[in-house]
Amino acid sequence: MNPQDGITIRNELAGDTEVIAVIVAAAFGSEAESRLVSLLRARGEATISLVAQHHGSIVGHVMASPIRIDPTLAGSYLGVAPLSVQPEYQSQSIGSQLMEAVIAAARTRSVDALFLLGNPSYYSRFGFTASHLQNEYGATDSFMHLELQPDSLCDANGTARYVAAFSDANT
Repeated sequence: MNPQDGITIRNELAGDTEVIAVIVAAAFGSEAESRLVSLLRARGEATISLVAQHHGSIVGHVMASPIRIDPTLAGSYLGVAPLSVQPEYQSQSIGSQLMEAVIAAARTRSVDALFLLGNPSYYSRFGFTASHLQNEYGATDSFMHLELQPDSLCDANGTARYVAAFSDANT
């Protein structure tokens, strides 16, 4: 498949939830991330939720939800998680297209910065760098940010905290 052929990115619709759950579970090999997506949606914390379609069938999904920085740092921050592509469609640029789309959607919402926990060699291609901020998971190089508003984090100190659904999904 030429990954550019027949791929469209759009906002999640109400009728997409079941297929998204299947794709997320298949991509991660567990139900934890699928539970996370459901909790974020149910709690109204899915700020951005996009799907990738190949000829009308959903083959990928990405979600972004609020992040707060303690001590309180004024601004708008989102955590990108999870990014999921159906296994047979992986390594065909669909994940990259979803990342570019979630970054663009965050820019249109005037988000100051995006955060994520992920593979630095993959996410650096989108401009993410290791964050100087702490995080509640104790991650170092894999905790990354992308400033969408220049210098929005340059003087920031503290700990970035994901919404409670991240810990609740694992219980």
